[in-house]
Amino acid sequence: MEELNHIPPENASSEQPTSFAPLAIRLLKGVVYEEEARYWNDLLKAHELPLRRYFAQIGLDLIVNRQEGFAYLRQVQQEETEANPLPRLMTRRSLTIDQTILCVLLREHLEDYTVNESASREPILTLRDLRDMVELFFRERNTQQRFLKDVKKTVEDVKKQGFLEELNSGSTSQNDDEIRYRVKRILKAFIGPDELQQLAQQIANL
Repeated sequence: MEELNHIPPENASSEQPTSFAPLAIRLLKGVVYEEEARYWNDLLKAHELPLRRYFAQIGLDLIVNRQEGFAYLRQVQQEETEANPLPRLMTRRSLTIDQTILCVLLREHLEDYTVNESASREPILTLRDLRDMVELFFRERNTQQRFLKDVKKTVEDVKKQGFLEELNSGSTSQNDDEIRYRVKRILKAFIGPDELQQLAQQIANL
């Protein structure tokens, strides 16, 4: 019997998933920043459109912010009335009051830092800086020890959310107050200017 050659459909993409598989896996792990030159250049120069189509098949949007230099995946919002809604792949970010306060203050600081056109896109703050930043809003804590404990826990929680990056992790000789954190600009994607104003007003009324 004569062997039949497989003819792909006319609308099939000419790019095989294996060609962008490393970048797709990296995006599934988290935010890609332009500082990761290998991934960023591959995304912008070759794979953005194929990746958009690829992720759309599983209900994910590829968000690329060229101006700020980052890209990430966001799950497509579905109506609650849909007959067969997709299970959630991306975890919803649910913040406590303390985490919200810190994120809003970091977002404001990030905005001021950007406006001042610093050489770096992301400010670096010490734990002491962060403590001073939230002290006015955490003033109702029973004791100084409770205040310090709550600040450290909130900073750690916000770091786990991907909005802070600890720069000297693992150092045992350093005073906690001098631990440095980079404020990640992906925070701008989750708290826009309008939401920032609304949240800032709510915090001011606490």
